[in-house]
Amino acid sequence: MAHKILLTLVIALTLLSPVANPALAAKAYRAERFDVQFDVQPDGSALVTETVVFRFEGGSFTYAFREIDPAETDGITFIDASLDGQVMPLGTNAGQVEVAGVDPLKVKWHFEPTSDAAHQFIVRYRVAGIVRKLDADTIRWRAIPQAHDYPIERSSITITYPATARLIESPSLDREFEVSSRPNGARLTTTNIPVDQDVILTARFAVGTAATTAPGWQIQQQQANAAAARAFPIGLFTAALTLTLGGFGLFAYARAQRRESISSIPVWLETPPAELPPALVGKLTQHSQGFMGTLFDLAQRGVLEVHQNQGRWGSKKYMLELKHTAAPLNAHEQGLLTTVFKPGETAVDMSAIPTRLSSKHKAFEAPLEQELIDRGWLDPERKRQRTKIGVTGFLSMLAALGLFFIGLLGVGAAYRTDVDQAVIWAALIGLAAGGSVIAIGVLIYYATFSPLTPEGEAEAARWTSFAKYLKQASKNQQATLSSDYFERYLRWAAAFGLGGAWAKYFQRVGGAPLPVWFHAMPGSHGDFGAVVAAMSASDSAGASAASGGGAGASGGGASGAG
Repeated sequence: MAHKILLTLVIALTLLSPVANPALAAKAYRAERFDVQFDVQPDGSALVTETVVFRFEGGSFTYAFREIDPAETDGITFIDASLDGQVMPLGTNAGQVEVAGVDPLKVKWHFEPTSDAAHQFIVRYRVAGIVRKLDADTIRWRAIPQAHDYPIERSSITITYPATARLIESPSLDREFEVSSRPNGARLTTTNIPVDQDVILTARFAVGTAATTAPGWQIQQQQANAAAARAFPIGLFTAALTLTLGGFGLFAYARAQRRESISSIPVWLETPPAELPPALVGKLTQHSQGFMGTLFDLAQRGVLEVHQNQGRWGSKKYMLELKHTAAPLNAHEQGLLTTVFKPGETAVDMSAIPTRLSSKHKAFEAPLEQELIDRGWLDPERKRQRTKIGVTGFLSMLAALGLFFIGLLGVGAAYRTDVDQAVIWAALIGLAAGGSVIAIGVLIYYATFSPLTPEGEAEAARWTSFAKYLKQASKNQQATLSSDYFERYLRWAAAFGLGGAWAKYFQRVGGAPLPVWFHAMPGSHGDFGAVVAAMSASDSAGASAASGGGAGASGGGASGAG
């Protein structure tokens, strides 16, 4: 029973709420009429009178507005505005009209709050340069603006013209309409215009009878089109010339730097080409995870240990602990430990390693480069050349983009002021377009330019073949690798970013024991899945380090109320 009473109260309150609070009632309005009087003048201008009758329903309305777009005209001049037959003075208070702007011209009627009533709004203005010179003296006027958030029940559009103007055909609208003739004019009527649908009036007269000269905006448009027709071939020629000269220069430089290709290397090698430190292999083959290979190499040598701990929200984290600092280390290994562990620190979360390495990478990278140079695999001069090529490509791209945008701004300004200058700016745009393509070519060449010596490239190719073997073996369900291969090749697999895949393979086939340097969480029962998770986390850390942490019409605009 109580439930039924509560439901009845809710329904009653819902039904009565608009009555109790009129502000909540639906607020809507429509135009009962939107009439336009369009009087063409002998000088090619027009006097326009717009009359709109708004029916306001519900809510409270305090203003109405009209925005008149001067597109494809020589300008619009406000004459006056009235409300219910009374001309309104300028101002922003109730009973006044506010006029602002020229593109668009904005007219806003202010009045006392009103609802459930109809009011008549009139605005008068002059439009210059309305008759365009085509195969006939043509008027295309957007009598009903394209932006109006209310329906229009009826619209009468009346056009009058001087006695000297001779119509070629009856004026028309771009929707269904009825027309009635008048002396030196016509009235066109249409109904049921939906929200945001414009209505365009078209009238065509014999050449020279509606206006003696073309409007300024049309002359400027024709001049701009002619300038564009002249400028386009110039811009195209400049772009082609830039591409030809720049491409030839890049080709000549690349040809001068070309070296003989290395001797054939097997598609893959099933054994490491040599006993090289994993970081050196990563540097040689451009794999950024070389530091992870070094960390696992140090762990296998007893310098480090990996401990699996409980993280937040049930996650796992992996701590790297420093054990034997007195072990013999080469320069890049010592630099890596100095970077990973802060002074006095003996444990670090492995997820923090990429951030630390990105801020102090030189302590690790510099010794690696020196070792490559000492082995005769890295050419310092080619490395400097590669840097210059990259800087040149980058600066060339910036310059090309800058010239391109300057050219665009210049073309836009030329069309408004001096269209003859458009040719100069088009040539600049062509230069920028051709230059940007050359800059892309330079950057591509930079990416493929090897700083290695021929011997270094041959060694890198051998290690790349071994990396392909590890990748294929870790995917192959049928491969039969003995369990000791896991640790034997782990340091290099990690350097190639394959640590997770390598560990997953041995988890599938089984038989691989937990490494002595890896300590799983208590209760994990020596599950090899913990190693898989650690290796996958190491791959992610390595990747993180790599990333560095139609025909127009004049007029238009908008109309509405609120």
